[in-house]
Amino acid sequence: MKSLNKAIDVLELFLNGEDEMRLSELAQLSGLDKATVDRIVTAWASRGYLRQHKARGKYSLGMRFLDFSGLIKKRNTIRNMAMPYMIKLSQLTRESVMLSILDRNIADYCEMVPASHPLRIVPDEGSSFPLYCTAIGKAFLAAMTEEELENYLHSTELKAYTANTLTEVNQLKTHLMVVAKEGVAFDDEEYFLGIRSVAAGIKDGEGKTLAAIGVLGPTIRLTRRHMLEIVPDVKNCALEISNQLVYRDK
Repeated sequence: MKSLNKAIDVLELFLNGEDEMRLSELAQLSGLDKATVDRIVTAWASRGYLRQHKARGKYSLGMRFLDFSGLIKKRNTIRNMAMPYMIKLSQLTRESVMLSILDRNIADYCEMVPASHPLRIVPDEGSSFPLYCTAIGKAFLAAMTEEELENYLHSTELKAYTANTLTEVNQLKTHLMVVAKEGVAFDDEEYFLGIRSVAAGIKDGEGKTLAAIGVLGPTIRLTRRHMLEIVPDVKNCALEISNQLVYRDK
């Protein structure tokens, strides 16, 4: 088990580190000796999970992960159910629409329907987003129990990405109460300047928020007034997907 954990630790360095890293860098970051890291990366490379561009060169993630990505998407029930409604929402709002799922304390990119405009907001596949300063993230936070929210706040630094980011705990809690009451969340340039978004949670048959749907656009088009105008469309889209998951609003 220790050997397995070491191998996974080395592989996960590519999630937070550089796209390409030398053996010496991997050894330094992992805290393991070079001989051990060499055995690990050689094994990963032989199975296609890592690749070395040339002998004694840098390592990067291999193409084998794309096989898993395709398989996960095929099996992702929420994604398959959501796609027709996401396309419809994108056509209605004329902006990009993103589907996200909760992974511990972050909102993970699941699927995207890009806007047709040349100027559009399209996050990179595999992106993840903080919960407290994004519309999709707030949709998840607002659905948490009091205990879950407290655990999140104790383990998360509310750092300011922009001047609009909510970084005071009580202020954020009050804000999330409004989100929970209204069933919709907003991001008014709180994560990135020049970007706004509107999101709502997607619920399962037990009323648990499994995913969130969000409209993202540049502030030049997605004005504060327009954000309010598309709220019914966003909420209706989330409800339609939820209904496919056998959720019924009580």
